[in-house]
Amino acid sequence: MKNRVVKTICPYCGVGCGLSVKVHDDQIIQVKGDDEHPANRGSLCTKGATIDQIVRTPNRLTQAQFRMDRSTPFAPVELDDALARVAGTFKSIIAEHGRDAVAFYVSGQLTTESQYVFNKLAKGVIGTNNIDANSRLCMASAVSAYKLAFGADAPPTCYDDIELTDCFFILGANMAECHPVLWQRIKRHAARRKARCRIIVVDPRRTPTAEGAHLHLAIRPGTDVAFLNAMLHIMISQGWISERFIRNHTEGWEKVYQMAEAWSPSHVAKICGISELEIHRAAFWFGHSSEALSFWAMGANQSTQGVAKNLAIINLHLATGKVGRPGSGPFSLTGQPNAMGGREVGYMSGLLPGFREVTNSRHRREIAAIWEVSPRRIQSKPGLDSVRMFEAMEAGRVKALWIVGCNPLATMPDSARVKRALERVELLVVQDCYHPTETSALAHVLLPAALNLEMEGTMTSSERRVSLLQPCVQPPGESQPDWEIACRFAALMGHEQQFSYSCASDIFEEHKRCCSGVHSLQMDGISYRRLRRQPVQWPCADHASHGAARRYRRKVFATANGRAIFHVTPYSDPADLVTEDYPLVLTTGRLAHQWHSRTKTAHVAKLNALNPEPFIAAHPEDAQKLGLADGDRVRLVSRRGFARSVLKVDDSVRSGTVFMPFHWGQSAGENICVNAVTHGKADPVSHQPELKFSAVRMEAA
Repeated sequence: MKNRVVKTICPYCGVGCGLSVKVHDDQIIQVKGDDEHPANRGSLCTKGATIDQIVRTPNRLTQAQFRMDRSTPFAPVELDDALARVAGTFKSIIAEHGRDAVAFYVSGQLTTESQYVFNKLAKGVIGTNNIDANSRLCMASAVSAYKLAFGADAPPTCYDDIELTDCFFILGANMAECHPVLWQRIKRHAARRKARCRIIVVDPRRTPTAEGAHLHLAIRPGTDVAFLNAMLHIMISQGWISERFIRNHTEGWEKVYQMAEAWSPSHVAKICGISELEIHRAAFWFGHSSEALSFWAMGANQSTQGVAKNLAIINLHLATGKVGRPGSGPFSLTGQPNAMGGREVGYMSGLLPGFREVTNSRHRREIAAIWEVSPRRIQSKPGLDSVRMFEAMEAGRVKALWIVGCNPLATMPDSARVKRALERVELLVVQDCYHPTETSALAHVLLPAALNLEMEGTMTSSERRVSLLQPCVQPPGESQPDWEIACRFAALMGHEQQFSYSCASDIFEEHKRCCSGVHSLQMDGISYRRLRRQPVQWPCADHASHGAARRYRRKVFATANGRAIFHVTPYSDPADLVTEDYPLVLTTGRLAHQWHSRTKTAHVAKLNALNPEPFIAAHPEDAQKLGLADGDRVRLVSRRGFARSVLKVDDSVRSGTVFMPFHWGQSAGENICVNAVTHGKADPVSHQPELKFSAVRMEAA
């Protein structure tokens, strides 16, 4: 058979890199970056370059499997038989306990079409809003902040702003390891501009990103809001604000102005554990630059103050007028390849497609009409967010859970509680490409899903760019695209007509109808036919439009009066208190060559050689106080549990802080999962848990 080249999208982070995949006899023989894709222009990271090795693995789930209880082994069954059993159990649980006794936990790694169908299945067919996503752990705080400040979700910026800015302000984002293709663009631009461009990095760790910065502010974990308020204080006192922009295009400035007065840099320097001069320098570079581009990720979002941190960053841009123009704006980075698509389809517990809310009666009517269901079928109260969902399972209120494309036992905080919850449910369905994983080992039913490389569908990157996945190889065995499995289940629940899609593009066209008329999310000009030629950014009103690279160019925002809104951002301490018994702060994060819980990257020898095992990084002073040395076996103990690993004595972390990567779950070794230590306290607005700050002690194992 002749070689063929398929253009598709990398299945890892939210940068959305294009791939050029060479295929021979249904085997991938070469993977390169797509030179024509605007996100990466041919560049790739190590994970994207090795995706051929995650397809035909020994643990690919190729057939449905079933067991009555966890004391017996799985037995292979036909997919339709497995779905019939799941449908029967769902019906009996709903009849006895009500619609909210079942729940769905889905993923930002699914295609937009699969996310859309599962959301429709839960909210429109079953009639429960108990559907949430692992994106709750990723970008929920950014979603809430964008909506509060601008009236609509999603960044107003684009990747091309990188080459147009004078100042990069990076807070809580290790871009060199987590978004390496974008980081290389930043480094190239800064090298070309030399003294005219500055990189500021705010991070408790001296990460590879911080090492590439002109200014690294190693603030104490959890003190970001105080630091950002002090920057605003300085910019006001020095006159580095745009009074004209504030007067003409914003509201709420007076209260924020008064708040900022209290945050003097001398006071904040003591809170953050850095020098007053460093705060002044950061404020000067941001405020005095012609354009400033802010990037942030989990370091800002995963916090009980996550929304306040996001709003404090946005306040800096509104105060200086650096938003809605080339080279400037607040740019939240998504961690998963299609977390942005999930935001479009509203797959979180309180949302509906097209940036709508379940609490809004008009929104429920509009979506019910498209879904061809009664408006009463969609509940008016938000469902359970991911943390409360597992709490409800542990309490026995949720009886059945369907997990799609993620591994919560390894990635959710307080994993001991998550395990108790999963063991309590009467029916656990896990739909995945691989088995066993930490989570699938506890399932009653396993459903075989196709990989992104084996299906057609769309994904939206962090810059709102919709790209088309095109199948490179055939899915093995009975494995199918996630949306097809959901549609077959919906038919068994008596809703075949509403799910009679012949292909993924049918779903995309229905998704577009949900977005039509929503000015901030128009997709009318996007189609599969067009995406086969090139990716397109939204909003894109018609086929003549090239899509909007930047939003709010006319300084008209998606609020009721068209003005952006300042928000007061009070500072509070993290939820997990540091005490004499738990004197250290644990922060978690990613490494460059592993991905999530390693269900994919663990199969790639090259990646395992680069990041072979977990570790606990601690400052030399902390290690010396405890009589520990580099290479010792140690454990971290919190109020919830403990994790073991090898000590890495490293002055890249602050004294009083320890770091451990989260990629290794329970299946990689006994007591090796860091999320046995983390806690589920969450931001009151976004309900995103505080994975970046846990009080611990360290001791010899």
